[in-house]
Amino acid sequence: MSISPEDAARALSGIRGVQEQAIRSEPFFPVWFTVGVALFATGISFFTEPGTSPATTATGIAVLAVALAAMVFRLARGARMRTHHSLIRPETVSDYVCWVLVSVAVALAVALPLNAREVAYAGVQGCPAMTVFMAATGPLIARWMSRRTADAIRDGD
Repeated sequence: MSISPEDAARALSGIRGVQEQAIRSEPFFPVWFTVGVALFATGISFFTEPGTSPATTATGIAVLAVALAAMVFRLARGARMRTHHSLIRPETVSDYVCWVLVSVAVALAVALPLNAREVAYAGVQGCPAMTVFMAATGPLIARWMSRRTADAIRDGD
């Protein structure tokens, strides 16, 4: 049994259409994960502040490490689908990295002026600003990345 080139092209087009819809249907990454990582950074900043007892630092970091591992495990086990790396465009990844760097810049924009005024826990106070920024903009970035990946499928990249 053979299939004509036209039938093969139609079938492939249909498959790509379904793939595109599936990718567009959910965000590229769950926002809870990036917010969780931002809260992890807040906790690390808090537990490593000068003057924190070594026992508190060790316990806090251990608890945070377990929480981070649980988030990674949930992310890995809960993903309904995985996108093949060949469909993820380099500019999408670089834009994502820029978003993460802007998130860090938001934290620094809050923390550095507080630190200059010698406010205690300045770094800890900057991290919630990063967390709020990531929570507010994360859904937009995740959907944008999904659209970019779906476009790569549609375009046959």
